[in-house]
Amino acid sequence: GGMGEVYQATDTRLGKVVSIKLLKVSSTHALTRAELDFKRRFERECAICAALKNENIVQVSDYGITDEGYPFYVMEYLEGLTLQQVLKQETKLSVERAIGIMIQICTGLRSVHEGITLKTSDMGPNPRIKVIHRDLKPANIFLVPTALGERVKIIDFGVAKIQSSHLENANFSQSLLGTHHYAAPEQFNDRENIDERADIYCLGIILYEMLAGVDPFGLKLPGQRVTGESWIKAHLIKPVQPLRSQMGCESLSIELEQIAMRCLEKNPDQRFSTVQALAQALESERNTIRSSFKAFINL
Repeated sequence: GGMGEVYQATDTRLGKVVSIKLLKVSSTHALTRAELDFKRRFERECAICAALKNENIVQVSDYGITDEGYPFYVMEYLEGLTLQQVLKQETKLSVERAIGIMIQICTGLRSVHEGITLKTSDMGPNPRIKVIHRDLKPANIFLVPTALGERVKIIDFGVAKIQSSHLENANFSQSLLGTHHYAAPEQFNDRENIDERADIYCLGIILYEMLAGVDPFGLKLPGQRVTGESWIKAHLIKPVQPLRSQMGCESLSIELEQIAMRCLEKNPDQRFSTVQALAQALESERNTIRSSFKAFINL
């Protein structure tokens, strides 16, 4: 979409299917401001993905420029569905599956938030740089079926924020980088101080929607289009509807509701401080659920 396209291809040297993401902006002509911004984000996405070596993040194996001047990079070919596609089919997921998906997302994000090393020629020793995804949403969570169960892959780091004043000062457009539906409040009013807790807010919305089948603010009704302005207002001032108040969610545990609601706090200081802390809370809740199930079976 936009200025990029993704193709299925074959690596003739390795004899395997791959995906190629191609930027539809050629470096052979003068670029507009929008094209230049997009090209920088594309190049940064390529650098970030190539530096990340985590089984829950799509892997990049090569990059280059076509004869026509179009930048591209090669990544692993993923077979399966995005979480967005799954939720369109099933509306909402079981507690076990939703928690499992969320824990894997946290595992992938932990390596991102803890920092990557980018090779640069003008910064001396290569430092570890924290990265914030900023555009987590079901469309960017890919679910790959495997013999060992569902494998989560985080994709699309095109609007990721590199927490380094040297690298972030790239003169990008000041418009929102991300998706209104899933953006944290601070992405609208405090863009300079965005950290990993913005990603945790996005995860809160994703978790809520996986469990309830609806958004946390009651905005998205069947057949109704929600404007960007409505999402912004909801994120900034509208209270989140308690998870267990949603139809079919009455039997969810109070603890699970508290986890989701904590992620969705408008003040970043009141959310989980790290994805590791969120994953630990979810793992504890999953163990409690499994123990209760085993006890019930043994009755």
